[in-house]
Amino acid sequence: MKTLVSNLRGRCLFDVAVKAQIDGLISVQTEDFNDSCLEKFIKGGIIRVEGRNPIEAARKIAEVIRGAKKHGEVYVAFDGSDLGGLLSFLAHREGVAGIYTCFGDSAVRLPPLKLDISDTRLRILEVLEEESLNAVLIARKVGISRAMVYKHLSGLMEMGLVEQSQMFDRYSITDAGKLVII
Repeated sequence: MKTLVSNLRGRCLFDVAVKAQIDGLISVQTEDFNDSCLEKFIKGGIIRVEGRNPIEAARKIAEVIRGAKKHGEVYVAFDGSDLGGLLSFLAHREGVAGIYTCFGDSAVRLPPLKLDISDTRLRILEVLEEESLNAVLIARKVGISRAMVYKHLSGLMEMGLVEQSQMFDRYSITDAGKLVII
């Protein structure tokens, strides 16, 4: 089964559906979306993302994509909205079969991008999600040397996934970092 997860509407949504030859559609929309006419024709349903918390919205979208992947191939199509940005990121993060966006009224398939994060860096992010820590404590929890912690932290800060507190020499995960480990 081929499922499209999308926040698109109109002609572009139709164009992507034809190009991907989908069997089902899950429409991801914000709480202000209200189109009862569309609901009648969607096989798969509408997922409403409510609130303004991007981390919670991303978790919900990731669950939808992972659930759909259990039943077959998943394609994602998005627009330029806030929700579209999250859909794009999560499509790449979850490794879906195809990713589309719209340029004008035409659907454009995008090449897959890979987020290159090592297992060690992921473990550091997971540890920092629980609490802010200094390098010594990170080294203990992750099981690597303090020198390696500094090397990984430097890379994570460069990517905007971790930030350092100047007062207490502690490191904490950023919202972007939280998105990576969803």
